[in-house]
Amino acid sequence: MTAVVAAAGMIPLTFASQAQATPDLGWGACDKPVAQGVECGTLTVPIDWARPGQGTVGLRAYRWKTENSRGTILGFPSGPGQPGDFTFGTLRPALPGYDLIALDPRGVGESHPMTCDVAKILKIPYVPPTDAGAFEALKKNQKTFWSTCTTGVKDLDSHLDAYSTANDADALRKAVGAKRVNVYGLSYGTLPAERYLEKFGQHVDGSVIEGVMNPDQGRREFMTTAAAGVEAIFAKFTQWSAETPDSALHGQNPADVFRKAQQNAGSLPGRFFGFPWSDVMITRYFEIFAPRDFAEVAKGLRDLADGRTPFPDEPGGEPLPRRFEYADPNTCSDWPFAVPAVEDARADLASARKAAPVVGYSTNSSNYSSICVGGPRTGRPKPVSSRSTHPTLLLSNSLDPATPKVWADAVQKQLGRKAIHVVTDQVGHGGGMDDPVTLKKVQDYMASTTRP
Repeated sequence: MTAVVAAAGMIPLTFASQAQATPDLGWGACDKPVAQGVECGTLTVPIDWARPGQGTVGLRAYRWKTENSRGTILGFPSGPGQPGDFTFGTLRPALPGYDLIALDPRGVGESHPMTCDVAKILKIPYVPPTDAGAFEALKKNQKTFWSTCTTGVKDLDSHLDAYSTANDADALRKAVGAKRVNVYGLSYGTLPAERYLEKFGQHVDGSVIEGVMNPDQGRREFMTTAAAGVEAIFAKFTQWSAETPDSALHGQNPADVFRKAQQNAGSLPGRFFGFPWSDVMITRYFEIFAPRDFAEVAKGLRDLADGRTPFPDEPGGEPLPRRFEYADPNTCSDWPFAVPAVEDARADLASARKAAPVVGYSTNSSNYSSICVGGPRTGRPKPVSSRSTHPTLLLSNSLDPATPKVWADAVQKQLGRKAIHVVTDQVGHGGGMDDPVTLKKVQDYMASTTRP
């Protein structure tokens, strides 16, 4: 783990006056491998933005400067858990000519990462149990789990929400002397980007959010719509197998093969990303790998149904550490994801299975309803709004296993005339600007919104 550059000697920021001199963030070489030309610094911000005099914390900042800059793009990385410069890899080739700035969000990377006890993490089920005894065991585990999770900074653990991240991002804008910025958010990063538009949109020219989160939904809607998204990918996979003679499942019913793989999962050798094979892990296998390669997943499901693992040569790996950087609990500060009782878990699962009769659920979304059980922080749904004079460009894939298109549809309705929705006809999460037609739309939009 790379240590955060100490904030000692830096000029502490106060944010009462725009006229204050731009602070020195100590820009220089980064402690970790980054793309050529990227510099790192430390931004000091209040731990609690509502009480700025009650303590500060240093956050890792990144910038990449270009000659004859057309403006600045403020990036919000995906995750939760990706470092701030994660967006630079997409933005540099897709939107050349812009300066790029970003932060490791508080609680992530080199901004005092949240760490938790690994043994407790591994006991968190991807799908909350519907058995009363198992549900009580989940509650017991989560009580201990949350007690092990910390950033190591006093009071910071209670201020890891998207609004705090949005405040941090505007402090970075001021610190680099940018009167206006453009905004790009990816996946989970679309949530703090949305909150930034709500609070600081008057400073925003263009804004592009890709793989859109809908902050105005509750737990069951979150789980059910995500399950329907994975089911839609399975339907596309079924169509592909029927039309592709080279598919390992050509001439078969993929749903039958999938169910047979689930039935045999308990006797499968090996493990899948550290977990023993189970019916839930069959869904997770499909959810992770199908968007990448239908052909490989067809072979994998055939093997799983026949009692063979798709990863026969997977090495055992190094022994797991006692603690692990784990940013997923941060989501519990923004949504009411925790399933409150076993009756709710049963109703959630029934709703997900109705929407996804083959795959049953989205392991990605349902996992959060387990993680957040027993957590000290609970967010509330709130629709997106924007103070920018320009509409926000929403980017979706037609089939997305993590952020289904319907979430962007909902955000488009919330923003009304302040939203433009571009849908790329492809399976996967992100990568919209890899499509030349979508990229041209993004570039034209940015050219029309960026002030000279």
